[in-house]
Amino acid sequence: MMDTTFFEALSDYEKSLSDDRLAQFKIQAAKDVLQRLAVHKLPQKQLPKLSFTEKQILKNPSLMPLDDLLSNFRQWLITQFGVWYLPNLKWLADLNHFIAGRRVLEIMAGNGLITYGLRALGNELVTATDTFQWQEQDIEIADPWTQIIPLDAEIALQNISYDVVIMSWAPDTAQTDVKILNYLRATHFTGDFILIGEPFKHTNSMAFWQTAQLTKVPELNANHHSFDTIDDRIFLVK
Repeated sequence: MMDTTFFEALSDYEKSLSDDRLAQFKIQAAKDVLQRLAVHKLPQKQLPKLSFTEKQILKNPSLMPLDDLLSNFRQWLITQFGVWYLPNLKWLADLNHFIAGRRVLEIMAGNGLITYGLRALGNELVTATDTFQWQEQDIEIADPWTQIIPLDAEIALQNISYDVVIMSWAPDTAQTDVKILNYLRATHFTGDFILIGEPFKHTNSMAFWQTAQLTKVPELNANHHSFDTIDDRIFLVK
């Protein structure tokens, strides 16, 4: 059952800031995501930027506590839903078009929202794997949205057939990502390695960013924009 604390706080600000159209827009967008995730549904489109500018807050200081609340939105998604990267349906349609019927392996898939979304679009050539070792860290228990094979990423790469590899929000506390990249290079992988992350900051190891050759693909970023201060983007990696 969803903890409604954050949702209720948003509802309180929705009432107290009823005359501020921008606040209403951001609040309603955030509430919509919470309601959808609670029943395993994805947002239709990318969240807007949830923070307010300094100019907006100076104009209406009442926005400051709401700004503080919304700055914790991603952490709430992590602790309540086990969601680090939040895909939306428009972005998933772009991703599915880019994949174009190829075999997909999502490694370190978490609760499998990306795979869930691709399968909902009729893509039956998607395999998701995760060890679920992140349980009892930010979130107490995993809540997979779709079938996920309990496999280490390296073992998955060695035993599953794929043309596309997807990795989103790999932790910055381990170098599994480097091992994955080195394996793909050593085996002369000619498909696409799709990465979702923030270079040199909140995701992936420093060693990974130092060796990864990144290409930003417009098609995969058209319907993805960061909603907070974490500037994650979608890359192809070599």
